[in-house]
Amino acid sequence: MINSVQETALTLDSNTSNIPFASDVVRTRSANCCGFLNHSVGGTQYQITNAGIYEIMFNTNVTSATVGATALGIKANGELLSGTEMDYTVATANVYGNVSANRLYRVCGNGSVTITVGSLPTSGATATQIPAIKNASLIIKKIA
Repeated sequence: MINSVQETALTLDSNTSNIPFASDVVRTRSANCCGFLNHSVGGTQYQITNAGIYEIMFNTNVTSATVGATALGIKANGELLSGTEMDYTVATANVYGNVSANRLYRVCGNGSVTITVGSLPTSGATATQIPAIKNASLIIKKIA
């Protein structure tokens, strides 16, 4: 199991960027190098290397410097996982709102998958703004 956070406010580089996580506040022995889950502190990618069912939980406060739609999502190998899109419409620039998503994800066989959380360029047919996030938390744990 791993719980990574990005507490400091951070504006992403674009509306397609992934969120870097500055620290791993909880990491079990199996989520270290050579375990089932690899992550480098400060990085955006979480590589799951063992088959199983994983619970992925994410929440953050989000805003943008301009009024409009923002969208974040949990991705596997760069593809949005269904049921994880998090939309927030910024009515007043730089005013935060909270978004979250939870998802079970199966890794089959001896395959591996890379998990990221990041901005989505559109929400439906609407182009999104570049998001700013703070107090982001990501938990990945193997449940079966």
